[in-house]
Formats: sequence, structure tokens, C-alpha cells
Amino acid sequence: MSLILPINPHDPDPEVLTRVVSALRKGNVVAYPTETLYGLGVDPFQEEALERLYVLKGRPASMPVSILVEDADMLREFAGDLTAAANRLIEALLPGPLTLVLRAQPGLPARLISDTGKIGIRISAHPLMKHLFAMYSSPITTTSANPTGRPDATMAKDILVYFPEGIDCILDAGPVTGGVGSTVVDVTADPYTILREGAVSAEEIAEALK
Repeated sequence: MSLILPINPHDPDPEVLTRVVSALRKGNVVAYPTETLYGLGVDPFQEEALERLYVLKGRPASMPVSILVEDADMLREFAGDLTAAANRLIEALLPGPLTLVLRAQPGLPARLISDTGKIGIRISAHPLMKHLFAMYSSPITTTSANPTGRPDATMAKDILVYFPEGIDCILDAGPVTGGVGSTVVDVTADPYTILREGAVSAEEIAEALK
């Protein structure tokens, strides 16, 4: 049965974080808050964990899943050469509700990579993330905590309704305030392409790139 664990994102209980880290290392699915929506995380370098995530969400195998990283340094470990636009957006708008589509480094798991060799990477500004990454120095997946095609989850109880089974733990930090997903921008070429406009507007993107 999926388990809800209340957590203070500014001062999380170390035992709760230890539970989350253990779940990730075992290849289990965890749910966590971001500044936009609740997301589902697994260790993206464990094939069985990725398969578990795809089955849980009913996500088509043809849809790559993005990763959440701690900071710009970790981002650069998994992305190839960054364009000028990518560097500008990293500097201006990350951490924040923005997913960058970048050229992937060779050798990454196939389910993270599009058929054009690209990967989506996000750095969340949610205060819980710095505490999680202090204990887990590897990316995790970032995909909305709902079955594919269903409304997004903005509260932990929404996730429990969707997934009464299959999630090791749901970190309940209260309702998230964003209410919409991150904006997704492909910055592998010039000009950039907004693939999905979400919490960051097209105007904010353009302003950051002036």
C-alpha cells in the first residue's frame, strides 16, 4: 500500500529522508512535491525502476521521462554541449519551473532519451530538494504524479487516490501552489522552441534570452 509521510520541506525529518533514499536505491517509486506539481521519482539508472514507473503511470514507451538534478553542475554531467540559449536560461531561470531539452551525453538509459538524442532536465526550486540531494547525489526522474492523461496532482491525497498501491512513499508537504507543469523548452538549436508553456511564460523566456 502506498504510504503518505508528512514532511516539513524546510526542515525535513532525517528518518523520512533516509526512507526515501532507501526506496530509491531499491528501485522503488517515490512521490515528492515540486514548486509546480507533485512528481514521481525513481533512480533513472535502474532499468527495473524505470519499467515500474512506466507501468504505474501507463506511460507509452515512446515518451521519454525527464530527470531532476541538484544544480547546474549536475545538469552538465548529463547534457552534451550547451548552446548559448541553454546557458542563459540556466543562469536566469534555474532553479525554477523550467525543463530544458538538451543534447544527451552518450550512454544514458534509453527511456530518458528521445529518438533525436535529447534529454529533458530540470532543477527544482522547491526547498525540499536541497535536503534530498544532500543525501542522494544522483538524478531522479521527474514526471507528474498521475496516470497518463488524468489531471495533475497538487496534493498528496490526490496521489493516494490515483495510486493506492505501487508507490513506496508519498512525501506530503501540503498543497503545491504552482498548479501547472513546468515550461519545456528545446534549446538544442537556435532559435529555441517552446514545447510546452507552463509556469514560466513565453515572455519570460524571451526576456531572459535578450
